[in-house]
Amino acid sequence: MRKIGMGAAALAGAMLLSASAFAQTPVLNEKFKQIAGADSAEAVPNLAPGEDLAISCDAIERVADPSDVRVVLTIAAMPGDTSTGYKKILAINEKVTGSAVHLKVPNAPDLANHTIDLAVYVADGIKSNDCDGGKYRIVETKAAVPPAPRNPG
Repeated sequence: MRKIGMGAAALAGAMLLSASAFAQTPVLNEKFKQIAGADSAEAVPNLAPGEDLAISCDAIERVADPSDVRVVLTIAAMPGDTSTGYKKILAINEKVTGSAVHLKVPNAPDLANHTIDLAVYVADGIKSNDCDGGKYRIVETKAAVPPAPRNPG
């Protein structure tokens, strides 16, 4: 019980006292969608519920206990968006491997057709760090991926 309470307090502190962190592009992995940093000049990319993600940043590289890492999706209200009835979602079942946290996009009610801001919070008991994972549009289904071309012969 104490560990959960301290973790929740650390997460709340991380949200209030956001330390500067630097988002980086994760190592390419075919299974996980690559997350570009918040400084990307690209259009807002699409994500679908259940889609695999990998977010990498300096704060994750230095984490001693993977249970101290939390991923939060914040609804970024855009003009014309309807209300979801909630403002933030705490992702669950994330796994920290190396310098990245891996997770699936939650399948939350009414999340489709909304824009979210991804953030990673790392609470290590001494201080908290956060990483800006960027802004994404949640769509209802994954984009169709064309099959790989066959090599005749």
